[in-house]
Amino acid sequence: MKKVSLVLCLLLAGSLLLGSFSVGLINVAAKTESLSNTPLSGFVGVDVLGIDLRYDVGLLYLGAATPFLMFTLSEDTGVKSSLIIPGIAWYGYIGLKLDFGVFYFRGDIGHTFAFGEQLQLGFSPLRLGFGMNFSPSYYIELSVDTVLQKFNETVGKIFDFKIGYRF
Repeated sequence: MKKVSLVLCLLLAGSLLLGSFSVGLINVAAKTESLSNTPLSGFVGVDVLGIDLRYDVGLLYLGAATPFLMFTLSEDTGVKSSLIIPGIAWYGYIGLKLDFGVFYFRGDIGHTFAFGEQLQLGFSPLRLGFGMNFSPSYYIELSVDTVLQKFNETVGKIFDFKIGYRF
């Protein structure tokens, strides 16, 4: 048992040394009726700003994002902004990244969840996109997203943009 624990600890330490952490500001924009089945009168779109934390090791990456600000556009009320307590809602994901020099293609699948009854999350987004490295540390990404539970209603209607820093 001690040998198995030692091997697992060495694998974990090795992957942490070979990989890289990153933090970024992510913006998700959606032109949709509702992602939580809540009917909204005249609802046109939503734009969410959040913090994205990610760990890359080789082709594989995994991460988590939490929102902190949301803008909604409605025909009834116009543009409204709402502060979201960071950490109350999360999007966890795992994906693959293929590097082509400065550019790379990426794809991931994840799941949303929230703490508390106010937020009705629990959908699984699929994201496909590309990114560009500006230096060994700075990068930008653009992705097209769809919600697997509402694929036909969301395909081509959700986009995200991320600017980040790798440590």
